[in-house]
Parts: sequence; C-alpha cells; structure tokens
Amino acid sequence: MQNNKAITTHPINIEQELFNIENYKNDSDPLIEKAYELIDDENYEKAFELLAFAASIDSDNIEILNGLGITLCEMGRLQDAITILEMALRISEDSLTFANIAGAYWEIEEYAQAVYYYRRALDLDPGFFEAHYNIINLYMDMNSLYSALIHCKEFCDKFPEDEEGRELMSDIMLNLAISMY
Repeated sequence: MQNNKAITTHPINIEQELFNIENYKNDSDPLIEKAYELIDDENYEKAFELLAFAASIDSDNIEILNGLGITLCEMGRLQDAITILEMALRISEDSLTFANIAGAYWEIEEYAQAVYYYRRALDLDPGFFEAHYNIINLYMDMNSLYSALIHCKEFCDKFPEDEEGRELMSDIMLNLAISMY
C-alpha cells in the first residue's frame, strides 16, 4: 500500500545549518571544514554550495579550490573540475592539487595527462603514498604492466614497510603472469 501522506520535514538549508553565514565572511575556515565534512558524507552538492560561497570570500584559497574540484568530479562535471584545479595550480603548485587534477584526467581517460600530473605530485612530495598507489593503479588500468611494475618496485624499495605496496606488487606480478598466456 502506498503512503500518500505529505512530507512535513523541510530540506536542510545550509545557511540555517551554519546559523548565520554572515559570520563567516571574514573567516572561511569553518565553511571549509563543514564542506569537507559534507564531502566525507558524500553530500557533494551541499559541499559545492559551501565551497562556492567560500570561494566568493577567498578565491585564492587552494583548499577551497581543491574542494570545489573534488565535488565537481564527484558530481560528474570533470571538465569543470579540471578548470578549477588548473586555476589552483596557477596560484600555487602543490602535490595534492596535482594529484586531484591527475584523478580527473584519469576519469576522462586522458591517461598521458594523468600520468604527467601524478608524476608532478610525486616530484613535489615523494612520500605522497596515495599518489604512488594511484599512478601504479593507473598504469595497471592502462594495461601498462611493466610501467606499473617498475614504479611499484621503486616504491617498495623506498618504503619497504608499506604493506599496500607489497600487495600491489603481488597483483602486478599475477597480472603479468596471466598476460603471458
């Protein structure tokens, strides 16, 4: 049986949720914090709204621009995400932004661009584990198993205590063995 009862709850209004948004015009950090909580909760549209407002306050904030890029990617607006992340790179070249833009290029299957940006991220921060894992998985996705093997071996040599790297190495070796048949 279908329930035809009217819904009496109102959608959450971000401005109400944050009490008075005017309080944040001089300090966008609480907006950024709340937006990243929304991203963690996979509420990308609301996170985007907050980050867009935060960007109107501080358009040169890399954390805001990265958040906008992430939310746009998650909403399937990959070209828009790339545009925003490229703006962030013009402000400051940091490893996280390079990795985020690499992920967007990977999603649209522009693999050469994705590899380039992951390499730039790793040039800036050789200890950026997630970028290492991503470039290895990207190579595997590209069916470039030897490139994946070489990068994974270098990673495992540099960080021998990292279990995920060893697991990736096993996966690559298995895929290489299977590909020989």
